[in-house]
Amino acid sequence: MKKSMILKKVMLVLLVAGFTACTEILEDVEPSTAISFETALSTPAGINGLRTSMYDKVLGNFGYTTQYLIGPGALADETFNRPGSTRFQGLNNAVGTSGTAHLGVFGASFDIIQDANIIINEIPDGVISDELREQYRGEALAIRAYVYHNMARTYGYEPGNTSNGPEANWNLAVMIREDATLDVSDAVELPRNTVAEVYTFIREDLAEAKTLLAGRTDNRYPTEALVDAIRARVELYAGNWSAASTAAQAAITNSGASLVSTEAGVGTMFKGPNSEAIWELDVNPSTEAIAGSNVNSGLAAYTSDQWVAQIPTQLVLDRYDAADYRLSGWFESCLTAQTTGATASTCGSVNSAAAALTKWNGWKGNLVDDVTLVRISEMYLIWAEAAAKAANSPAAGNGPLTTLKTARNAGATPAAALVSITAFEDEILDERVRELVGEGHRFWDLKRLGRNILDNTGDIKMRADAYRILAPFGTGEQNINSLLVENPGYAVSSN
Repeated sequence: MKKSMILKKVMLVLLVAGFTACTEILEDVEPSTAISFETALSTPAGINGLRTSMYDKVLGNFGYTTQYLIGPGALADETFNRPGSTRFQGLNNAVGTSGTAHLGVFGASFDIIQDANIIINEIPDGVISDELREQYRGEALAIRAYVYHNMARTYGYEPGNTSNGPEANWNLAVMIREDATLDVSDAVELPRNTVAEVYTFIREDLAEAKTLLAGRTDNRYPTEALVDAIRARVELYAGNWSAASTAAQAAITNSGASLVSTEAGVGTMFKGPNSEAIWELDVNPSTEAIAGSNVNSGLAAYTSDQWVAQIPTQLVLDRYDAADYRLSGWFESCLTAQTTGATASTCGSVNSAAAALTKWNGWKGNLVDDVTLVRISEMYLIWAEAAAKAANSPAAGNGPLTTLKTARNAGATPAAALVSITAFEDEILDERVRELVGEGHRFWDLKRLGRNILDNTGDIKMRADAYRILAPFGTGEQNINSLLVENPGYAVSSN
């Protein structure tokens, strides 16, 4: 970290006036400018303000909201920019040395981790109740694990896939920083840890968080179910199939949520608080903005109500059966969805239905959505894939897959998908597109499975062994940290 950044962290800026809707925990907190670290943690208001700062850094960062959810599909074959629009055009095209570089979240991630580390390690005894302190620590541990997994998949290969790239057995992820940077003297340079070390660290955080958050169910914050869900993702990416299957089932059970199973319910699922959400950031349109500006940076601005910049590809729409509730519920005419002059001809050049994706539809007004980050339907898909691979039998995973398909009126699993694990994996990938389009999974699914990255026409955009599959750190970060080794294929700093 730069020294200026460190000093900025030492003076915890608690901008509480704009945080109230996100957490509802600051009703008694007086606005302040900059206060010392010791002062911030000496009062309940200061501790609550730090907790809110952590959440605000998720909601307020483009890399953990709009880019996190729309970007991975735009980099692969889920969405493409409407002619006349340019938003995520770089992701759509991935020209030159670009690629995952567009999804880089290095600085934003460590900003979140800094707040989490303070909450985990630095809250003194006696300022708030032990129960509340342990709850906050559990939340911070869950968020730190969530962020570290996102960085691990962005800057490194998955466990077991370290031979996929241009350099044999490239096994580095990101550096582990588990202590807060409270003073210039704390700002030690750290080398990158291995993928295995980062995954072990994530699992340790999740194990402690699960104990601390046991029984908590308010899905605006990390809960026991969210810890299970993150663990399910982590083990899926790691190829630990039995552990992934078990964690996914626990997430479903502990969430208390059920799959929506009516046409009207599926169609309105994203037009109000999402009943399938395991983690959903509650946004107040009067005081908060997604990534700083709902109109310019929010999810609806990119996909529906404002610019209709990213349109679902024909490859997405062709994956649905005509009677599938999701086809009628989550897509509608581009002309109906937008307000800024898109035409049927420009939308129709991306898909023949001239359809927009309206999961993110600005239902709260002023282009504001609550940000749904994890849903139980993803857990059914993880359960299905992992159970099949653990047993080396598609039949072992077809139960949870059928449960999801039935809820969406999507028909039975095709017989051809049940003849081999490879065929079942293909069907799971298709079902993940149908269910999770625009929710931040497509590029990562192809990457973790060693598949080529496809473009909007189905052609290969990046081969599975392309160096661009991993994001670069860039010379700026390397100049700050001389121990930061660049990923293969990218320019290395001479400093």
